[in-house]
Amino acid sequence: MASTAKQIYYVIFIDDYSHKCWIYFMQKKDQTLSKFCEFKALVEKESRKKIKALRSDNGGEYVSQEFKDFCAAEGIKWELMAPHSPQQNGVAERKNSMIVGAARVMLHDQGPPLHLWAEACNTTVYLQNRSLHRILGMKTLEEDFFGKRQDVGHFRIFGSLVYCHMKKDAWKKFELIAELGILVGYTDTPHNYQVHFPTSRRIVVHRDLNFDE
Repeated sequence: MASTAKQIYYVIFIDDYSHKCWIYFMQKKDQTLSKFCEFKALVEKESRKKIKALRSDNGGEYVSQEFKDFCAAEGIKWELMAPHSPQQNGVAERKNSMIVGAARVMLHDQGPPLHLWAEACNTTVYLQNRSLHRILGMKTLEEDFFGKRQDVGHFRIFGSLVYCHMKKDAWKKFELIAELGILVGYTDTPHNYQVHFPTSRRIVVHRDLNFDE
């Protein structure tokens, strides 16, 4: 099923040390290299470290000559798993199952449209990166990667009804001053939320929200 933005696939990248995860959505599998380039630029800027190795399966999106040439040019060691051996990439396999399972529950628990599956998956990754993990000494993946704990005071239930205040210059005397939407995600800026408006099927970033709790 296509997402709100007409995406059909996603690719995840996992840091081997902290297990922090990044997720990118695509309309076609051949966009995997461009998403990896996007991820590489982001993570190297944030961490101030270079990616040294990439482990992947034998999917056609990874074994292209273009992908090989890019890794060689960037000095990235490319580790391919043996065919039909998903256990060699167990971390990614478990993470993928966890993302899909959690997103499925979120969609069916709150009842938003199923085309919001990408937002549900993205929210799952966002929350998992900021959840405490016993194996890390009750630290979060985000904390293990960046070295500092992230604010989680803005967490809300996926699919919650929210009222988004309109700009004051749009107010009229007896008309509504807030629009009803559905919380479908977060941004990298705390307390900024992604809100879906069912009537127009658009997703907008809002900060000034009232939650129907």
